[in-house]
This record gives sequence, structure tokens and C-alpha cells, in this order.
Amino acid sequence: PENALRRATELHAIAQPQAALSLLHEILSSRRHKTWSPTYEKIILFYLDLCLDLGRAREAKDGLHQYRNLSQSQAPGSLEGVIRHLIEKAERKCRDAREAAEKGESPPKPTVAASAG
Repeated sequence: PENALRRATELHAIAQPQAALSLLHEILSSRRHKTWSPTYEKIILFYLDLCLDLGRAREAKDGLHQYRNLSQSQAPGSLEGVIRHLIEKAERKCRDAREAAEKGESPPKPTVAASAG
């Protein structure tokens, strides 16, 4: 998982966020890795940030389900932290879009929070 996270970071740095998202999704949904480790928390946080940037609500939801299955027995506090992170980031993006709309600027593309209702 550490190598996958490093590779995803490299892909994101060279403007290939979709490839990074696919790589991280593959790691989260892989059946080989069944034991939670702190690296998985870093992976899901980066994964959710990518989903927010790309406006991919469905992928974010699927990633959260995969992470829940991985972490619920070994690190339930981690799952709570990940969900709080997602909510804070989504609310910040919505707030930024609202401020941009009030200034008459075109708001950024829809986010996970806007898609989820």
C-alpha cells in the first residue's frame, strides 16, 4: 500500500488525477490487503480529496464502503476521522462556491456534497 500511495501522489503531481484515483480504488478494494494499517488512512484521505476535486460522488461512496469494511473491526476511530475529513472538505468547497457565486464569479464544478444533497 505504501508504494501505491507514493505512485498515486506522483500521478497526481503530473496532472493525472483519474489514474491516481483508479490506482487507489484498486488498493482499497483489493482482497489481498485485509489488515488495517495507518497507511490505509492516508490512502483513503487522498482518495477522498481526489474524488472531491473530480466531483466523483459515487466513487467516494464506494471508497468509504471499502474503507469501512477494512477498518471497522480494527480502527473504528479512524473511520470516524475519515468521515469528518470528508465532511469538512465538502463543506469548505460548498462555502467557496457560494462565495464565488455571490461575487458573480462562475462557481467551480459540483462537489460530492452538492451531489449527495
